[in-house]
Amino acid sequence: MMAETMEMTRLIRRLVWFSIAALVMVSATLGAFYAVERRAQAQYLEKREVSRIGRSAAALATDRETGIRGYVLTHDEKSLAPERIARAQLPHKLDSLIAMTRADPVHTERARAIVRALARWEASFAEPALRGVTSGLPMLAGKQLFDEVREAFAAFLAGSEEQLRTQAAWVKTLQLLSVAIVVVELLMFVGLFLFVVRGRLMGQATDLERQQELLEQQAVELELQMSEVQATNDALAEREESLSKSEERYRYASRVSNDAIYDWDVASNRFEWNEGLQGLFGYPREEVGTTIEWIVGLLHPEDTERVMGSFYSVFEKGGGTNWKADYRLRRKDGKYANAEGRAYIVRGADDEPKRVIGAISDRTQQQSLEGQLRQSQKMEAIGRLAGGIAHDFNNILTVIRMSSEFLLSDIPESDPRHQDANEIMKASDRASRLTRQLLAFSRHQVLSPRLLSLNEIISGMDGMVRRVVPENIDVITELDPNLSHVKADAGQMEQVILNLVINAADAMPKGGRLSIRTSNTDVDASFAAAHLDVPPGYYVCITVSDTGFGMDKDTASRIFEPFFTTKGVGKGTGLGLSTVHGIVTQTRGKIWVYSEPGLGTTFKIFLPRGEGVATPAKTPTFIDPGSPTETILLVEDEEQTRDAVQRNLTRAGYTVLVAKNGVEALEIVQSHPYAIHLVLTDSMMPEMGGAELVKRVRKDRPDIGVLMMSGYTEHLVPTDAISEDHLFIEKPFTTADLLLGIRSALKN
Repeated sequence: MMAETMEMTRLIRRLVWFSIAALVMVSATLGAFYAVERRAQAQYLEKREVSRIGRSAAALATDRETGIRGYVLTHDEKSLAPERIARAQLPHKLDSLIAMTRADPVHTERARAIVRALARWEASFAEPALRGVTSGLPMLAGKQLFDEVREAFAAFLAGSEEQLRTQAAWVKTLQLLSVAIVVVELLMFVGLFLFVVRGRLMGQATDLERQQELLEQQAVELELQMSEVQATNDALAEREESLSKSEERYRYASRVSNDAIYDWDVASNRFEWNEGLQGLFGYPREEVGTTIEWIVGLLHPEDTERVMGSFYSVFEKGGGTNWKADYRLRRKDGKYANAEGRAYIVRGADDEPKRVIGAISDRTQQQSLEGQLRQSQKMEAIGRLAGGIAHDFNNILTVIRMSSEFLLSDIPESDPRHQDANEIMKASDRASRLTRQLLAFSRHQVLSPRLLSLNEIISGMDGMVRRVVPENIDVITELDPNLSHVKADAGQMEQVILNLVINAADAMPKGGRLSIRTSNTDVDASFAAAHLDVPPGYYVCITVSDTGFGMDKDTASRIFEPFFTTKGVGKGTGLGLSTVHGIVTQTRGKIWVYSEPGLGTTFKIFLPRGEGVATPAKTPTFIDPGSPTETILLVEDEEQTRDAVQRNLTRAGYTVLVAKNGVEALEIVQSHPYAIHLVLTDSMMPEMGGAELVKRVRKDRPDIGVLMMSGYTEHLVPTDAISEDHLFIEKPFTTADLLLGIRSALKN
């Protein structure tokens, strides 16, 4: 993704210059130039697809080799799972490579070399290993043959990458793409990566659940087998006493267990239950039935056929001894619980079932907590991905903004090109707002937290709320007069409340009631146990409730995912609630939602209480630089951003020293014979980050000023490396923002 982003950056930069030159071209030449670019782009995409398929085929071949080697070492069929998948997919990949490189005989021969090397490895090692002929071979058996496969893949991929670079250099010279297309492509890549990460996380969660179910089934089987062995070993003379003791043990064990345990005598069709049905599902002893028809009648109608079909497939003669299924069971209050049934079939000498001993567990709360955990892990992974993409995109937008300012300053308003440059600037502003939403969701935006009163924030927004909410919605505000302060960014808190209000209003198109409440809340252990993501503690709580449509569980579980929306096309981006989630989490708070279809929705935001007195926010003031005489050391690893900032500072009159990383900047500081008044550095760079650079520069030049640039706050500033007098400027920024930040940093 980084390589593609850099390619898009180069295309956008060249597109600006091409737009200026394109106005003087003849329309006939423009059509021919467009056709040439389309052909070159098609060739580039074809070569990139060849490279991608080659890497995929290499990974599949490695999966085969790993699976075969694992099978040789362990003789475990499970080791062959990745090998079987790769074996089915690899031939199609190799056929595609040969077909797509047919126009290039040299590259086709490389693909055929892979096929031949792979065939030699299969014939000499893989197939004998699967047949068991290679049993007892050393761990490195077949390595030399597979090294030939790797070398063939390496040669093919090296050739593909060389062709890809050559074709890319040609495509870069054709500058007919626009900034809008770059934004759309980046959004498509974001959606694709989010989809892949989500799929991987869901797959991992499913695997963990299967392993847990297998362990539970084995535990039940072991318990039942021990009970059967104990009954078999009882002496006939002590049978009555043994039965009495067995009954006593069963009674005590069933009282301790959280399951509803039963013993079904098949011949008499009589059930005996422990007290679990009363504790788990609310049925008193006098209402508990003693036949299979009674318990089957409690199954959800949609589950009855499936569950009984699976049970009788095991219960009938020759079907086995163990049964397990998940289903919904009706409680005494009429609601359905998510239950898990397990049973052991005791058979006679003729293999006919005699008794069935089983248990029913209520897994409703456990599944709810597991779902919360999976959702938390998924949102964390998606947030990291979104934050990384927004960081790279902010560098691109910084270049676009400054380059547009250069064009606007040099082109008169009467020139038609002035409007084109102005549209580029507007597009960059829209993209900047999008990246701020992604950074808010991923909890990597730059915040300015201070102690503030949420009551004052909500009261100050009353007029805005009334304007965005239709008149047929009654807005009720209940603010706790003794509300504690919180440490948060005031602007971000306004965004949180406004997004929740707009979301609630959209859910009530025919009118309703919207409530906004604040309160001091003590979250105890019992609430925390039922809501996995809210630890015990003292919080300030904001509650936003509506009487709108409400949501089902599946929709409520996805509302904080970026780009997920239930609104129609063109009526929402799906970033509103994900932005709320990111802001609340970055402020060390938690958000919880409860909703049911037709009963409305309630959002509760828990923010840690802050200690101290609320302070007003500082308003930056403009400082006239006059004729700048200072020397600035610019440290930025991204070339286009570095060039754009340097041109701005030079045009403003500053003397600029340039370094591409922290190591190079230290060398400049140590060798420069004159004063350096300010270090303007990116916060995240390879080899040495901005915080470490400032810490080491301050040892030699303690009076030097510091201004950090950043659009991503993960590991932004170690607390022991930067003091409070260092300022930050958030990417993307305009020239005016940059010059104002520099003057403020120099003044400090």
